Amino acid sequence: MSNSTMGLRLSEETRHRLEALGKVRDRTPHYLMKTAVERFLDAEEALEAERRLVKSRWEKYELTGETIDHAEIEAWANKLDAGPESP
Repeated sequence: MSNSTMGLRLSEETRHRLEALGKVRDRTPHYLMKTAVERFLDAEEALEAERRLVKSRWEKYELTGETIDHAEIEAWANKLDAGPESP
């Protein structure tokens, strides 16, 4: 995978904070910014995947009206809590 460069305008305060943290962590500001962007993307992509799943489930509910009874969910959860040896 090739790398490309993108510009990012930061305030002087933010730049100084990055430099100070980089010195403490023995990392470059570039490394810290790259890591921050990657973590942000991972979190946001996971959030979007969850939103798509919830939307899909809601659309299915709207079409079918199908639900799961609370007692069924409770029994399932209790079975999980009991462990794999449970019948």
